[in-house]
Amino acid sequence: MHRTRDGSRWAAATLTAALIGVGFLLWWVTAGRPLPDSARSPVWVEPLVTMIAYGVAGALLIDRRPDLPFGWLLAGAAVLVVVQVLILPPAYAAVLDGDPGAWARWGLTAGTFTFAPVAVQGLVNIRFPSGRPASRWGAILEKTIITCTVLVMVGGLLGSTTLRDVAGGATGLSHPLTGGTAVGRIADAAIVLAPVVVVLGLIAGIGVVVRFARAEGIARQQLKWRAVGVIVALVLFPPAVTGQLPALSNTVDAVVFVLTLVIPVLRYRLWSIDTILRRSLVYGAITAALVIGFAVLTGLATRVVSRQVAAPIAAVVVALSFVQLRDRTQRLVDRLFYGGRQDPYRTLRDLGQRLNAVPGGDALGSFGHAVASALRLPYVAVERADGTPVASYGTPVEPLERRPLTYEGRLEGFLVASARRGEEGFDDRDRSLLSDIAGQLGPALHTRTLTAELLRSQQRLVAAREEERRRLRRELHDGLGPALTAIGLTLDAARARLETDPPAADHHIVTAREAAAQALADLRKVVHGLRPPALDDLGLAGALRSQADRLTAGSPLRVTIEAGELPDLPAAVEVAAYRTAVEAITNAVRHSGGRQCRVHLDASVRELVLRVDDDGTSAGPWPPGVGVTAMRERAAELGGSCQAGPSPGGGAVTARFPLPETP
Repeated sequence: MHRTRDGSRWAAATLTAALIGVGFLLWWVTAGRPLPDSARSPVWVEPLVTMIAYGVAGALLIDRRPDLPFGWLLAGAAVLVVVQVLILPPAYAAVLDGDPGAWARWGLTAGTFTFAPVAVQGLVNIRFPSGRPASRWGAILEKTIITCTVLVMVGGLLGSTTLRDVAGGATGLSHPLTGGTAVGRIADAAIVLAPVVVVLGLIAGIGVVVRFARAEGIARQQLKWRAVGVIVALVLFPPAVTGQLPALSNTVDAVVFVLTLVIPVLRYRLWSIDTILRRSLVYGAITAALVIGFAVLTGLATRVVSRQVAAPIAAVVVALSFVQLRDRTQRLVDRLFYGGRQDPYRTLRDLGQRLNAVPGGDALGSFGHAVASALRLPYVAVERADGTPVASYGTPVEPLERRPLTYEGRLEGFLVASARRGEEGFDDRDRSLLSDIAGQLGPALHTRTLTAELLRSQQRLVAAREEERRRLRRELHDGLGPALTAIGLTLDAARARLETDPPAADHHIVTAREAAAQALADLRKVVHGLRPPALDDLGLAGALRSQADRLTAGSPLRVTIEAGELPDLPAAVEVAAYRTAVEAITNAVRHSGGRQCRVHLDASVRELVLRVDDDGTSAGPWPPGVGVTAMRERAAELGGSCQAGPSPGGGAVTARFPLPETP
């Protein structure tokens, strides 16, 4: 708010003027004094409501927002109506008493001020909500309205048309200053511009609706209210012009105008009028459709029966079709505003079908597009738990709503969505539907994550296999190959000297035997790298005992191997468990400083569980070094898991290896 001392003073002056006008008018009416009468209703009701509505609203806006022109415009219109109320009734009474003097005729021209609130509405619509014309065309429209309004007001004050209309068409009355002159005739002609001002005001109101459709943020929230006022005015305008509504409809228009102006300027955040706006569109469309339908049915029925019978028949048909037409129109308008939010079950079904129809990784990308289209959202994205984007559609706009994606109680990621253009956030229905959508999306993201992990695992396996093949080729080519070649050459040399130089031949044979023994040792080393031979000779538990004895030789650490009856394990599981246990024992020997280490193997139908505990010291989480990383990768390659770190009693490594189901 931008309250100032001068603004408060002008606000007080406006309220005082309005109070004077209201008090005088009520006194005049209750005293039974004459007032100009309309053919439909007392003419004093409209100025009374206008003074109260425009005066109070103008004073409030001047006090709270003197920086905006709206309060000043309303206050100016209210003051002009007050002047009219103070001058016009006494002048009218004087004319009725047979005293049409100059002052009385001048007083009758004050009826021109009735036009001020009409002009103010058009000017407010042009400048709403920023206080400035929204475009160059708006500035031109404003200047045109101001020019025409000034001409109409001057014409009413200087011409004879207004005073004759106010006096009930009395003859013989003319303007005391310009009556019978060219100036008076020009002034009377200027009043013709009054309908032009009304039409231009309607155009300015339509501009409010157009700006509402294009606006964003706070301006959109404010324009919602003024758009409702414009829609009400547009709906009431045709029947009011054709005389099908009572004169009191003008007072309704004034109250609606003031409310839809003051609320968005001051307290637009406290009320939501989405429902009002949607229902206005719905009932406006229904009204137009029913009127057209009634006219068409009446015209068709009059060809068969009389008009007196045709009209009731058409009315019955229109009445019977009202409910169905209303429901269909409501659904159409809701879908235009909010997409599939009004029918969440259908939306969830369609999105589920899209998830199932698109294969693999493309599903999430198309799913984001589908959610954005279904709910009319500018941005939808799927992120992993670490914030890494998986798929997105559109451009992010604040504010963002984040819904967790879970699977079996585990956080997989987030569904991120931007509120609709111009809205400050999601309401409860939007959040509920987004939560339901996130419930469907959690398993899909989990599946995609597993697929990506499987692909990476396959890539690692292929890379490891090729690295192993290259290592074998290098070792066979660089080690075993030359050794075997040397053995062959040495044996050839021994054969050549066997008869001529037996001692030299014997030396060559001894050399070849030593080379063969070395080649055999190298070959065993290669084979041991593929699979520890102890596993085939001693089994998993025996191989671990043998290796543990070698690792703890000369160390105070003692290793205990606990293993029950283990089933026939797959070779890959057996090797992975062996190397993981050996790595864990090695870490305990080097880093734990403990006295006891326990290796426990337990196999069930579904998995083999390896646990290695020591009673050493462990100050904090274990850094992911080469050994810890290798243990985790071995378990992950087989679809298992490995956890390594401190425990209440020291250190602990727990690895789980899934076992294939037996037929």
